[in-house]
Formats: sequence, structure tokens, C-alpha cells
Amino acid sequence: MKKMLSKKEKARRQSIRLSPAIKEAIRGLDPARILTLDLETTGLTADAEIIQLSIMNGFGQVLLNRYFKPIHTERWDEAMEVNHITPEQVAHEDPFILWADEVSRLFMDADLIVGYGTFNDIERLYESGVVLPDRDIYLDLAEAFSLIHYKETKTITYAKLRNCAAYYGYDNHRSWHDSLTDTDATLFCFHHMLEDDRAIFKKRRYPQLCG
Repeated sequence: MKKMLSKKEKARRQSIRLSPAIKEAIRGLDPARILTLDLETTGLTADAEIIQLSIMNGFGQVLLNRYFKPIHTERWDEAMEVNHITPEQVAHEDPFILWADEVSRLFMDADLIVGYGTFNDIERLYESGVVLPDRDIYLDLAEAFSLIHYKETKTITYAKLRNCAAYYGYDNHRSWHDSLTDTDATLFCFHHMLEDDRAIFKKRRYPQLCG
């Protein structure tokens, strides 16, 4: 009797089968229409506000790198220990909402949007007023790296961006959790993973937009 595969295992095998075709299609895209991004916020709760956002295209050109003053949050001591962004540093910056239309324009013109833990950042942008493309153009490198990380470490623990970057030889002389550094590392990993057969690429929609 044939062993029945679970839905999860079927989905995993299908992803492995589809990944080469997805990568081949990505290689045919205009790098100017591939976006990588990272952001920093005042915390991890649902009401956290964006205080830094960086976006680069597939050529490595910086399209946006700005700090933002939160509207409702006066202090973020816990997050500040990680991202080192102080209230004083952003006191005279625009609130993010003034830049939501510009970010929306960049996203609507994109053919691929890449991040590490992509949907965490996409959700925060969506909740902050960004209009998102309702297409299968979102790629999460954390998910793509997970199988490699498991085979290397024999653990199912979440691999951080710095783990992925180190694996591919990223030479970082700047601080992690600066969104520009993290965006640059994400782009570096993306280019290497595009040529790594073990990195399984899946393009998805943002779930909140699915009808």
C-alpha cells in the first residue's frame, strides 16, 4: 500500500518541483523592477510604528533609505537596544504616512518584492497605509533558506538574516538591524540563492489581499 502524504509534505514537494521554473523566470526579469527591503520599527506588537525603511533594486541602487518619526510612540527602549534608533535621532523626521504613497508607487511598479521574513515587513507596511500589489510577487528568503539551514544544523530553528548572509560569505562591516545594511545583505543572499539549487523559491500573494 502506498504511503499517503500529508498536505504539508505534498506542498513541500510541489515547491521543490516548481522552484527551478520560478528561478528561471526571475532571471528574465528587469533587475530595476526587483525590490529588496527591510524596515525597523518601535517594537513587535501590532501597533508598532515604522522608524526606518530601506529599499534597493536588483542592481543594488538605493531607491529609499529614510528614518521616520512615529506618531503615537514616544519611547521604544526595548527595540532601541536592537536597532539603536533613538527618539532624538528621528525627532525631526517625517512620519511614515507622508511617504506611504511613494512606497506604494515603488511596489506597484515592481515585478518581484524580496525580503527576509518578508511578510512581517509587508504586514507592517500594509497596516501603515501602503497599497500593495495583489499578485504573486512576494519572495521570502527566510523560507527559501530554511531547508538549507536544517540540513546544515539538523535543527528546525529559525535562521536569522546574519546566518544566511554568513553562509553565502557576506562581508559586513556595519551594524545589523540597520535597515540599509539588512537590505544590502538580503540582496546579496538573493543573488546567491538564485543560483543555489538547494534554496527553494516560492512566490506568493500577501494573504490579507486574497479574496
